Amino acid sequence: MDDSDYLRLLTHQAEQANAFLSNARKWERERWVCQRLLQALNIEHRLDEFSAAEQEPPDVLFREASFEVFFVLDEGRRLNDEWRAELERRRKAFSLSQLVRREAKPRRIATAELQARLAPTLRKKAHNYSERGLDLGELDLLAYVNLKRFVPDFNSHFPPPTEYLRQGWRSLSLVGPTFARVLFAHPDAPDFLRGNLGRSVLFDVGISL
Repeated sequence: MDDSDYLRLLTHQAEQANAFLSNARKWERERWVCQRLLQALNIEHRLDEFSAAEQEPPDVLFREASFEVFFVLDEGRRLNDEWRAELERRRKAFSLSQLVRREAKPRRIATAELQARLAPTLRKKAHNYSERGLDLGELDLLAYVNLKRFVPDFNSHFPPPTEYLRQGWRSLSLVGPTFARVLFAHPDAPDFLRGNLGRSVLFDVGISL
């Protein structure tokens, strides 16, 4: 494969990423996050086991799980804007060297800080759903963590998720390009979540957006 072929491949990949991030594929994107968690936890599954709820929340139904999916990004980042800009950059490039750029080295953060980054979205969801009279105890929260500027240090300890427990969710899990963890799961949560409670799963090959 020469440079021009590789440039075409990179451009095609950016086009696919932009399509995947469109509003039309929102549910497919949320299902993909659920699949990433299941793969990390080594839970066998089939596509026909996933379905959309008649009314949101939840976003994705899988067996006895009712997943409500949300994204956690660096402050100020928007994946749609990033990939639109990246697609333009790749379309305008005439050589691979034009695509090379220096990225700042990510800062290592404790898992306590990683866990704290879930707070703004969870507080907002807890408030909004409670005002609508929804039962938070029927929802399995799943955060997809996509950070460019920070790398979690899994040698540090996760603190008790006290605030999130008080909000009343049935379970709370997180998954990233190279890690997954079930932060808490109540007795009525799905077995596959309770069976992996408090275990950090790390893998070498990451898949991200």
